[in-house]
Amino acid sequence: MLPSDVRRIVFIRPRFLGDLCLTLPLLEAARAACPGAKVAYVAERGIAGILEHDPRIDEVIKVAAKPSLSETLALVQRLRAFAPDVVFDCFCNPRTAVWTFLTAARARVGYPNKGWRSALYTHHSRPRTLSATGFHMASLEALGWPAPQSPPTPRLHVSAAALAEADAALAQLGVPEGALRVGLHAGARWPTRRWAPERFRALAARLLAAHANAYALFTAGGGEEAALARECARGLPPERVRVIEQWPLTRFVALQARCAAFVCGDTGPMHTAVAAGARTLGLMSRNRPSMFFPYPESEGHRAYYAHAECSPCHRDVCSDLRCLSRLTDDGAWTLLSDMLQARPQSTSRSTDV
Repeated sequence: MLPSDVRRIVFIRPRFLGDLCLTLPLLEAARAACPGAKVAYVAERGIAGILEHDPRIDEVIKVAAKPSLSETLALVQRLRAFAPDVVFDCFCNPRTAVWTFLTAARARVGYPNKGWRSALYTHHSRPRTLSATGFHMASLEALGWPAPQSPPTPRLHVSAAALAEADAALAQLGVPEGALRVGLHAGARWPTRRWAPERFRALAARLLAAHANAYALFTAGGGEEAALARECARGLPPERVRVIEQWPLTRFVALQARCAAFVCGDTGPMHTAVAAGARTLGLMSRNRPSMFFPYPESEGHRAYYAHAECSPCHRDVCSDLRCLSRLTDDGAWTLLSDMLQARPQSTSRSTDV
């Protein structure tokens, strides 16, 4: 199919915040190939908010995490009404494969070697790279469309309104506008991605000792994650430490955009930090950086990876966490201090596009 023949495109990546961010270079490349096309994106309600008001997307289609039959029928009706010419299924699980097929799009791009699911696609993506962003570019190549040799860094649209909301909330917490704000996110769904709270605490202590105007901002969702953030902050100077819990997703991403740097394990907020424009220190444990941290050092990002004998692996739970224990606060501080020295102290930039 020629790009000039395409009028409507659908992207499907319903879940996992970081994985959604990794599809954004594909979205940009497809828009560049088909500049006049309308674009819709299907994502679960819990994460779809970060795509709202994005000028690259004409319609955000929100879906339940476990849609009922009636919700599924309503989704299919909406997709058929959008009438896409091309659908990129960036997830390819049984549910999204069926959704893709039922759109009746002329070109349906998915992955090969998925059994009956692969038969529902008209084109199969065949990546030849470790990079997760490059992986998605193979979907363009499956259509014969031009794809950049080096995929761009994912970018989220962070609106001026969201930035203003984050600024007001930070001011209410007593964080000065001119402070050197460094975000630290200790939470992660799986133990193999969680750096120890004492390591985060030690890293924050080094930051506060080295920079008199620094504030350590520990971010968290609710429940156990919030308790973990409070544990990280325990014993640190309270006047320059804040624990920020359960902020709405759009405000949280705006906070990341206001940080001079953001430190996070291999989980969703690591990718939103990069996409928000913050220099990001990724604490990589079981996943190799070349695959899941494909972010250039030239933009200030750093991956901290121990190259443990047993990594990379696919374990979410493991009794041997040498991949994490070998990531020391000394090593993290060496990288973080370099990141902070290499950038301006002001973080008042806008990422509105």
